[in-house]
Amino acid sequence: MSESTHQGRVLHDSPSKPPHESLHWKNLHDCCNDADGNQQAHTDETPVGTLQDANMLHSHSELLSSFRRDVSAFSSRTKTENYENLALWSCILGYCEALSTHKDEERRYCLFPLPIAKIQSLVHQFVRLLNDVPVTEAGLESNGSGSKAYSKARTHQQQGDSLHRKTVQSLSNLLWKRAQNKSTSITDELHANNLYICLCGHVDNKSLDCFGIALLTVLGMNILGFDSDLMLSEDHAYEGHWETEDAETENDLMGGSDTSVPTNGGRTAVGVTRRRATCEVAIPGNTKLAQSKRGREISHTFTKGGDIAPETSWLYMASHAVVCDNPQMVLAAMLANVNCDVERQKKLSNHSLDAKPQIVSVSLYKLKRDMLWILYDAGCMERFPFALMELGECEEHFGSERGMEWVDVGDLLRNTKVEYGDGDNVDARGRQRQDEETMIVLWNEKLFLDAISVSKKFYDDSQVYPYLYAGHYHKDAGRLTSSNEYRLVEALRLYSEATRVASKYKYETKDCLQLMKHMTTVASLILRDILLFPCCEDSGKDVRIWKGRDNAIAAATWILGFYDSLLHWEEREENAFVEILGTAHKCSVAKLFQLIPLDVRVDAIAVIHSSECSRTMFRVITENEMIFFRQPRSRRLAKESLLTATLTKEKIVVREMDIALCTNGGTRQRKRTRRDQ
Repeated sequence: MSESTHQGRVLHDSPSKPPHESLHWKNLHDCCNDADGNQQAHTDETPVGTLQDANMLHSHSELLSSFRRDVSAFSSRTKTENYENLALWSCILGYCEALSTHKDEERRYCLFPLPIAKIQSLVHQFVRLLNDVPVTEAGLESNGSGSKAYSKARTHQQQGDSLHRKTVQSLSNLLWKRAQNKSTSITDELHANNLYICLCGHVDNKSLDCFGIALLTVLGMNILGFDSDLMLSEDHAYEGHWETEDAETENDLMGGSDTSVPTNGGRTAVGVTRRRATCEVAIPGNTKLAQSKRGREISHTFTKGGDIAPETSWLYMASHAVVCDNPQMVLAAMLANVNCDVERQKKLSNHSLDAKPQIVSVSLYKLKRDMLWILYDAGCMERFPFALMELGECEEHFGSERGMEWVDVGDLLRNTKVEYGDGDNVDARGRQRQDEETMIVLWNEKLFLDAISVSKKFYDDSQVYPYLYAGHYHKDAGRLTSSNEYRLVEALRLYSEATRVASKYKYETKDCLQLMKHMTTVASLILRDILLFPCCEDSGKDVRIWKGRDNAIAAATWILGFYDSLLHWEEREENAFVEILGTAHKCSVAKLFQLIPLDVRVDAIAVIHSSECSRTMFRVITENEMIFFRQPRSRRLAKESLLTATLTKEKIVVREMDIALCTNGGTRQRKRTRRDQ
């Protein structure tokens, strides 16, 4: 049985059943038999990684020690050895995830002892599977380790891009055939992002998701001797590699290079111009049509002559995708994508604003947290916002001593645009400044700040998720106590930043579907956790009474800031597509703003249209310094607009004409386009 404990809305699950009773354990035993049905002697086969002498790992600390040794050994191993080792860790993580996250409580088990020798056999199975990739037709000699193919693969890559694309296509087709082929959709597949699921997905009827297929393709390509990188946007994964300029003709045969992204481009040692090329592999199904589409440049995902391209797509984020071009970053991506949820968070019920507690695996969360810290200390996450965010979330749910340490982030957050005179020694609220040189926060919070900083520095501030993660952190820190209500204002500021980033992208229904879902979720969180406050009777909700008036006014301005970017996005696209902007939506701006006192609303409207600038030491909201949203971009939130006037009335009733989209021709679009379900 599982031992469960509550912490807020999270239910911690700690199964006590031994793993040898699981179907996964039995399946691993069966996988150790060769094709003739004879059990293999593991000592006769060259093991993979530094776990070679162990048949079992008995504890969390043993597994961490092995992980730390492997991370340290990346620089001393060959490329093939490194990527075979990554395949091993993909199997280990996948096995642990499958063992501890099944929706049926009777099929969740503790992680240890971990049958490492049997898991190693899966890696050898994967390497043998690579022998079936038809690269020999181009002169490559496929073999178990891929080492003989390495130099020849490089030679052929220098001749053009066609071989690389054909090999990606063949390999991804082979992987899709090997994995469970459940349907033509991979959107909602959970716990399906690793090599273990590819080889053993039949145990829980799991297939691969887009990250899983991209990861395995990259692992396989590198083991075969090709140079292949894992490309990540915020909600998608695909393969990337370098191509030479003279590969254009060959590349076009596979439908590529016309919009290849010239990120980090340059010239090779021999003076040949290179550019970044990509291959789409996350196309489910084993039809001939699906197989033919794999290996193509991602630009061919988009309709010819359509409104969006890889450079303007949020889903592909091609101009600013995270490029995992070394084993350390690939390992960080694998860990960051470990899903510790036992079951999906339920939607808010019609009768209560409280959601059903989310069930999570304690042992998996702690394993993920501690492994990510090892990678953090090794410098493997310096350019990886998502890995930093996931480590921060691990610390938020299962804090370690490290995460509870205090650290100065003054240099990271200091507002360099503001200069103070000798007599200007009071904060925005008229109080004496205490320490202008430092800002002390928990390591946990610093991880979210680092993710935002990295996104700005390396990815042109093109990522939405860093702001959402940080916003959730502050929301949870402030929602249950009035002493921390300034954190709720900071959460709203971060949510507003998220919509600002989102509004930079071109809108297309399928491309932005997940992004729109996030915006709807955030609006519901603002309603449930910020504007409402839990009361004692029947676990219901009361309207929040703000302790500080400045906090209330600032919160109202940032709610307007959140909606302002969404309104501006629609106006720029000349299309009413944001669901929560509809007048009847339960999280519309009218319904949220009605929960704020009239005098606060009036003051907030005045503030956003004022020309005054906030003079604060840091670029974030603190207990001593408040920042207000100002200067809305949306025409519908202009000073004299119908919507603005409506929001300052005692009872807010937003009509269609108040929120209708004005096109350049002066007509109003009254009907809203609902997103596809």
